[in-house]
Amino acid sequence: MDSFRQLRDALKEVYISPAYIMATLGFATFLILFNALINNYRIIFSSSFSFLLTLSLVRGTLSSINIISLLLLVLMSLLAGIVLSMTIFLVKRQATAKVGMSSLSILAGVIAPACPSCAIGLLSVLGVGSFLAILPFKGLELGVIAVFALFISILYLSKKIAAKVCDVR
Repeated sequence: MDSFRQLRDALKEVYISPAYIMATLGFATFLILFNALINNYRIIFSSSFSFLLTLSLVRGTLSSINIISLLLLVLMSLLAGIVLSMTIFLVKRQATAKVGMSSLSILAGVIAPACPSCAIGLLSVLGVGSFLAILPFKGLELGVIAVFALFISILYLSKKIAAKVCDVR
């Protein structure tokens, strides 16, 4: 129960500023768009690129994945945005912040997209595409692991943010 009280206090302290709300939503939007467009990077960087084409690719990608994958993608993106905002807050407040766990969980959220078909495209670039075929839920496990890692990062960061220390004179 103490961890959830610290989480609530830390979220109140961080999100009192609208800049952190905007950072969270902006980064979450970036991650959703990145996951939607990564499989079509050749089209985006070709000479036939247009803004309407990009919107069509995003709309088509988001409408083609199932609801569980879409919910996982949105959840991972929002949690990664929260981790980013809390990390920025902590770095601003402290001169030396340890952000290893948060950076790793954001990386896991980017590398392991919620949509297995998106993951095949991204992970195949890294050489791990066939690994998803042997998993029982065809890659959704990686999304769940990323959500748990992000949540653990948020709890870890909230403990550091909510810690009350006295000034040394």
